[in-house]
Formats: sequence, structure tokens, C-alpha cells
Amino acid sequence: MIPKKTIASVKAGPVTLSSDATSEEAFTAIISACLCHAEANQPAVLDGQIEGVHQMRVAFRRLRSGLKLFRPLIPREASAGSVEGIRWLNGFLGPARDWDVFLNEGMSPVFAHFPRKRGLLLFRIKAEVIRQNHRHSLCDTVHDPRYRQLIQGLSGWLEQRAWQGILSDEQRERLTQPVLDFATLLLRYNHRRVTQYADQFTKLSAEERHVLRIRVKELRYALDFFAALYPAFTVKAYLSALARLQDCLGIMNDITVTRRLLDEARLTVVSTARQVIEGWYGCRLDIHERQFAEVWQRFMECERPWKG
Repeated sequence: MIPKKTIASVKAGPVTLSSDATSEEAFTAIISACLCHAEANQPAVLDGQIEGVHQMRVAFRRLRSGLKLFRPLIPREASAGSVEGIRWLNGFLGPARDWDVFLNEGMSPVFAHFPRKRGLLLFRIKAEVIRQNHRHSLCDTVHDPRYRQLIQGLSGWLEQRAWQGILSDEQRERLTQPVLDFATLLLRYNHRRVTQYADQFTKLSAEERHVLRIRVKELRYALDFFAALYPAFTVKAYLSALARLQDCLGIMNDITVTRRLLDEARLTVVSTARQVIEGWYGCRLDIHERQFAEVWQRFMECERPWKG
């Protein structure tokens, strides 16, 4: 019997930008790279590869972030139809990825620590059924004509530069300017949106921490897009510090996601399995809250790749 060939997932590649690229050229390169990243992972998604789902979700998150970053130059209405299509797709990518992370990363040590607890054994069976249902729904979505229309629509929109039709002369002129100045202004702005929380993290609500996590992610995507415009060494160090910060905030957000998934599985608050799971995540949260100050300090001390 010939073994089945493994279909590999694909990570995002670097965006190639020259220092004299215009803002419009940079926008086209960034959105094209995100589309290629998404399409490259379609076979892995359809093959049921966990990392394929992850990478496709990342691709469309980056794509939405790219569209948002350039809104000062290309207004929201230019891409409204595509954004709505991405939101529709993320409604299937998100749950599939959340259940993968929950079962493969979050719950593995819980199941290992309590191998004979009946409530957890029953929950594990139920959770796997829910995960498979979300995977099947995602595969059906990728086969849906609406998915192909979304990809083709975005590709055609880029190729024809269809946004030009709704821009003023002033907006068109701004798109012809070198992207470096625009990128630096964006990065400074996004950096300030993150660092405004510097002295008050311990007082933030769960909702506010979630907002901070999103801002960190947007800053990371922005620098990742514009990395070729800045010194490689400082970019690498800054992105590394951002990644650690994002990971720490993500772990602290896991308890919120976990409660939502337990609700979906209809695990009541009085169930022993739910109490064990929430207790485990609560301990994990305490540990990472204590570590956060150190991670934050390292980020604040990191040299910024842009000047000023």
C-alpha cells in the first residue's frame, strides 16, 4: 500500500519592497502576498491539516490588517465587499482553529494529568465531535462558490487597481508618494497605541486586555509588512519582542475563549469537568500575569526600527 503523501502547510513569506516603492506599489505587494499565503494553504485545509487551518486564518487576518492599515490612502468603501467576504470566511476559520488550539495545546496537559476522570473523558469525546463538525463546515466553505468568488474578486480588484475609481485627485497623488514616510508614520502611531497601556496593565479589564492584544497583533503585522524598509537586525529584535508580548497576552485571553467553547459544548458551571478545566486555566493565567511585567519591560526597552 502506497502511503498517503502529506500536504504541507505554508507560512507567510516576506513582502518584497524597495526603499523607493510608492504607497500603491506597497499596498498591492502586501495584499497580493496575503492572498498567495491563503491560497497556498487551501490544499492543507482540505486535507484536514491543523497547521493549514492556522496558516489560512493568519493569511486572512493579515489581509484584513493590510486593508485597514492603508485606509488613510484607500478608504473603507473601496474594499467593503471583500471585507464582508473575509468576515464570512473567518466565521468558519475561527471556530475550527479555536477548537484545534483548545484540544491540542490547552487540554493536552489536563487530559494527561487526569487520565481517569470520567467527566473529562466524556467531554473529550464530545469535544472531538464538535471539532470535526467545524472542520467539515470549513471544508464545505472552501468548496463553496462564494470562497472562489472572494479570491477571484480580490485578485481582479488588485490587478485592475479598482480603488482608483473612487479616489480624489489628492488621494491618487498621495498613493504615488514613497511608502517609507507613510510606513514610519503608521508604525509610530501603532506603537503609541500599544505603549499607552504601559503603566496600567494590572488595572485593565479582560475586554481592555483583549483590545491591547489586538493592537499588539496589528503592530506586529504592520512591521512585518514593511520590514524590508528598515534595518534587518532591529526589525528582527523588535518583532521577537512583539511576538513574546502577543503570546503572553494570548495565553491570558485563553480563559475567555475556553469559557466560550465550554458553553458551546453545553458544559454547565456545576459540571465537574468544567470546574477542573477552568481551575487549570485559572492557575495558568496567574502564572502568566506574573511573567507579563518582564515581557513588557523587554518590549519597552527594545530599539525601534524606525527613526524618531
